[in-house]
Amino acid sequence: MFESVNFIKADIPFISEYDVNKSPCVIFRKKFEVENFNTAKISVCGLGYGYYYINGEKITQDLFTAPVSDYNKTLWYNVYDVTEFIKPGENILTVICGNGFYNESVQTPWNHNTAEWRDNPKVILQLEIDGETALVSDETWECTTQTPIIFNQLRNGEYFDLRLYKPNFTYDSWEPAIIDTTPPKGIFRECLCQPIRECAEYPTINISQTGPNKYVFDIGQNISGYIRLKVKQDSGDVLTIRYAETLNVDYNLQYNYMQGFYPNSVFMTDKFICNGEEFTWNPIFAYHGFRYIEIEGIKNPTPDMVTGIFVHQDIKTISEFECSDETLNKLFKIGQMATYSNLFYMPTDCPTREKLGWANDAQASAEQMLTNFDIVDLFRKWYVDILDSMRDDGALPGIIPTHGWGYDWGNGPVSEGILFEIPYKIYWHTGDTSLLVQSLPYFERHFKFLESRKESDGFIDYGLDDWAPPEPSKVPRKFINQMFLYKCYKIAVFAAELTGIEKYKSELNETLRLFNDTYMNADGTCKVNEQTAVAMIIFHVGVTEPLKAQLKKLVEDRDFHHNCGMVGLPRLYTALNECGLAEYAYKIITAKGYPSYTRWLDCDATTLWETWQPGNSKNHHMYSDFMSWIMKTLVGIEMVTPAYEKVKINPQFIPQLDFCRGHIDTPKGRISVEWKRGGDGEIVLKFEVSEGIQHVKD
Repeated sequence: MFESVNFIKADIPFISEYDVNKSPCVIFRKKFEVENFNTAKISVCGLGYGYYYINGEKITQDLFTAPVSDYNKTLWYNVYDVTEFIKPGENILTVICGNGFYNESVQTPWNHNTAEWRDNPKVILQLEIDGETALVSDETWECTTQTPIIFNQLRNGEYFDLRLYKPNFTYDSWEPAIIDTTPPKGIFRECLCQPIRECAEYPTINISQTGPNKYVFDIGQNISGYIRLKVKQDSGDVLTIRYAETLNVDYNLQYNYMQGFYPNSVFMTDKFICNGEEFTWNPIFAYHGFRYIEIEGIKNPTPDMVTGIFVHQDIKTISEFECSDETLNKLFKIGQMATYSNLFYMPTDCPTREKLGWANDAQASAEQMLTNFDIVDLFRKWYVDILDSMRDDGALPGIIPTHGWGYDWGNGPVSEGILFEIPYKIYWHTGDTSLLVQSLPYFERHFKFLESRKESDGFIDYGLDDWAPPEPSKVPRKFINQMFLYKCYKIAVFAAELTGIEKYKSELNETLRLFNDTYMNADGTCKVNEQTAVAMIIFHVGVTEPLKAQLKKLVEDRDFHHNCGMVGLPRLYTALNECGLAEYAYKIITAKGYPSYTRWLDCDATTLWETWQPGNSKNHHMYSDFMSWIMKTLVGIEMVTPAYEKVKINPQFIPQLDFCRGHIDTPKGRISVEWKRGGDGEIVLKFEVSEGIQHVKD
């Protein structure tokens, strides 16, 4: 694709430094004529983001394309059927390009402003009619920067001056576009996963005045996305729009200290300048994480003037759950909302502070996402970014994609294990082994890198530990890294066997031997007497009676509260199941007081939080694995063989529950389960398994 086709851009100076007055978008246009035809399709890649119109009509509802990548490795492009938009005779194709991550000038701890590919927005495209190339991006195009979008930075916001707006792009000042002579070096790859779309709209449920012409609008739900504003005010009136997830007691916005990551620029702020006419507007080059919208400069607001638009990857849920415990129902819902809020061509950490694809967060949530969402295609797309991010020495960064930041941040296997997690989980949920086989050379490179990081005692002591626990973790980083290394070797052994090769078994055995010699007592218990430590051994190696007794006591001693971070908590639920203690997991998930999910609910949480302590993001997915536990344990759908070819219907009838129902839409069809208690205490279980799925009892 795009052979002998070039990127084009505006012939304007490139301004590297952040300047709120000099960051416009660029509009490109080209007139072309068509005679009678049957079909037409267009292939497009706009950097940072592009929107496409034919004869004034938007050709797709997709948002924020092209997907972010390491632009020197992969350039994602999209293909659209545009037959319905083209007419015989003269047509006009228009493209609007903004900065996105490609041209981020903002100073942040992640230093995207230093990316070597940075440049003004640009586009490459190819229009085919009846299979023949009819139009490409070249120097015959026109462009203008005299647009109403006078500022756009993905992680800051967008400023729109309605006084400069012209319907149907009838702007006065057009100049020739130029061929981009220093394009990014990436390979063009078609993006085949679901697009980002506007997926829901939340109306204002309350308005609070916080100052002269200053109001806060509450949409009742924390989301990722942006405002939709319907307003008519005097020409020149400036509406400053700020977003936040929570409020202070005086109804002013509470940023939870996240604005400090943007010391020299605005944080989650849009602006709209009125022209005296009524207009409905939303940004197109920025999105935010928010429940509350503060607008300064607005006059006589009414609820119908402001709605919140929920923007995320347009991925379907494949599960459904309901039970007699309303706490669990609420938690499952806010887990869904947090997951959706962080699907932006990668699993992001939060839609507020960063919008980055943190690998440690994704490794903690991968099983949950695959159990509950149609996310395989997105993971396949992101896995290309993962492979792109590996350096020649086998190192991986903490954020993926990356411009180069994150290799020296100290991620360790807690993050880097995503290289193994994604292809193995895709295999388990779909039966497709291709990614595992494809990944073997990358596994080899990464193992060599990890070997180079081992200390004299044979352990790896860098990177993350049990991240974000309710109190400082007492589990050594070496312990955690060794367990993750053991997991990675197990996956690599399996991947090698798929190709008929026996490899990595000696490394697997040596990894476990060193671990046992260092961390296991003679009586079979773990020397590190912490929930995370014991749960990790049971999860990755297997349950024994001494470990079961040890974990049971650790949970009881904390009155059925967890003491785990993002590494330990997903493994704790499964480990308790392995010990026959599913009720213990239920009690932890529904516990009251600190630390607990219910404490978040008591604070009116509508999405999962980043930390058990106050502050930080209120829209994170990394503690969402309880949703997977619910489907496997309470609903009771257990996969026996990959892709749900064989399943066991084995719900745990927790005494605190009176009924439970749910389903999963698997690659082989739907599995539905429902159980309830009768008046005599007898449990009635009903389930349906689609043809092609074998139900096994043992």
